[in-house]
Amino acid sequence: MRAIILLLAMLSILSKIDVKGQNLIYAKDIPTEKLRIIPETTQGGTVSELLTDLEYIPLKGTKNQLLSEVVEMNCNADRIGILNSKGEFYLYDIRGNLLKIINSVIGQKEEKEKWAMLFHNIQFNEHGFELSHAYIKARYDLNGNFIDTISNSNNKWDYATQIATKKWTYYSPDLGDPKIKTTDALKLGDSVIVKYEKLDSVLISYGIHQPLSPNINNKAYASFDYTTKLFELDSSGVSKIYQFVFPLKNTVNLDELRKVKDYTNYMHYYNAHREEIRTLDKVVNYKNYLIMELKKSDSFWIALNPTNKNIIGLTNILPDKSNDYLKFMSEYLLSSNGEYLFSFLSPSDIRIAISKSKEEFHPISERLKALEKSNNPVFVLFKLK
Repeated sequence: MRAIILLLAMLSILSKIDVKGQNLIYAKDIPTEKLRIIPETTQGGTVSELLTDLEYIPLKGTKNQLLSEVVEMNCNADRIGILNSKGEFYLYDIRGNLLKIINSVIGQKEEKEKWAMLFHNIQFNEHGFELSHAYIKARYDLNGNFIDTISNSNNKWDYATQIATKKWTYYSPDLGDPKIKTTDALKLGDSVIVKYEKLDSVLISYGIHQPLSPNINNKAYASFDYTTKLFELDSSGVSKIYQFVFPLKNTVNLDELRKVKDYTNYMHYYNAHREEIRTLDKVVNYKNYLIMELKKSDSFWIALNPTNKNIIGLTNILPDKSNDYLKFMSEYLLSSNGEYLFSFLSPSDIRIAISKSKEEFHPISERLKALEKSNNPVFVLFKLK
């Protein structure tokens, strides 16, 4: 459902589907490291073995203030920000108390029929937060009081990450013009660092992924559809490329994919190749790890330590008695503020955990009973040991 909502949001802004390529042109002297991964055999274990500081925070509100669905989220040390399925913004303190709901942009004409989502991105900073709305950013203080709006017309729906004084920008270009043989993919300031090779590219992409990670500790990461190369970025350029090598069943068949010309054929291909990893998604730098989703039909999350090459399969971590046999993350959303990893659970996740405890004759903890009463998503904070 979340993927459908995001797709509709994109299509409401763009007159046609974003088209991306996967054959990339870049300087060949960039250091490249190959990493071989079999997702199912990555390190697993239990919550008590691999996680610490796990906390479930119910998001409070009256029956008229419940979240329909969590589509996007972010947090800092004091605040939690959530976008629902309409793109409305819910601001909570770090204990889950609702502070404000923002469902319009001051000074902007109502154009609800034009935008599938009001806001589509949340960025916290030391002064407050910014919410992206179409071609503007609305700025607020940490209590949700409106400050002003600034233009976002240069970025539109392209992605940008700031590292020190330098700005990285990712582009999803239109490859439809036959006169264009190459097209920009990634820029540092005005310098083109990566290009798509049009003559040997997949010309259709219905997938949506987060191509640029946030800047944490002056590092960010870029990924592209239909390639498993991950570009490590700093303020001076691409410092390294990680090339992930997966088993054949997880590897996209580009020759077959290039034959796909429309949505119907794409869905036929996608349904027949559900184990293929289409991209490295939602990459975030967390302490000694790179957290990322291996984007396929069933989401698979990993934590990679680039120094010792240890790979934890976050999807392989099992709940245990220490957390009341409750899930600790959504399969769709996982991110970091540098200190913690954070995700969310839906009310149905709580009910499933209670049912499982009853079936296996585990006592129902007071924590589970309290979470069940909230009937709202639960914000989850945790760290890796």
